[in-house]
Amino acid sequence: MTLFPVLLLAQYDDEKMLVFEEEFKKSFKSKPKLDVKFDNRFSFIQDNALKTVGIKIGLSFNRKFKVGLGINQMLFPVESTVINEGDTSVPVNLEYFYFSPYLEYVYYSTRKWEFSLATQIGFGGASYQYNDENGKKVKLLESTVLSYEPAMMIDYKIIRWIGIGTGVGYRFVYYKSPGIKERFSSPEYVIKLKIYLGEIIRTITGKELKID
Repeated sequence: MTLFPVLLLAQYDDEKMLVFEEEFKKSFKSKPKLDVKFDNRFSFIQDNALKTVGIKIGLSFNRKFKVGLGINQMLFPVESTVINEGDTSVPVNLEYFYFSPYLEYVYYSTRKWEFSLATQIGFGGASYQYNDENGKKVKLLESTVLSYEPAMMIDYKIIRWIGIGTGVGYRFVYYKSPGIKERFSSPEYVIKLKIYLGEIIRTITGKELKID
């Protein structure tokens, strides 16, 4: 848990450091609630638009700090080419998949709005793939990709059960093993859908569950 607050504070104003530390200590002493959301991230690889879709499941502490794990997958493969051993250009599809532990700090909230600073660390891989004559997917090359993705987020609760959010950030790739030639570092634009499961279950059953 030590690394995430350090990365988050790097985005935050030094004058409010004490407030952050007090809220951090107080929030993590409270009982957490389940936090579930879906997000789409738009970025670029060279001249190609890249869209990843993901689901995040974690815990919300005092509605101030949210921590958990995300699973992310490139929605549409990016077309590329690879030179094989016979010096022939082979058309391939670039695929990208990664896990992302995340932390969000909600620094301002009302009944409808939430403004937050978010950070996630990506652990995953990218690969070149193509379909052979039998229609089977074949991997030509692959690379391990490690990334750090800070972002500023705004969420809006439309109705009791559903909310939407948007944000801007940047994907910093701090390690990529040899194999894939494309650069993954890029500005990101985030669109997310928040399902308030606690409100849905409360409406249907009348029971209060520890779900945000």
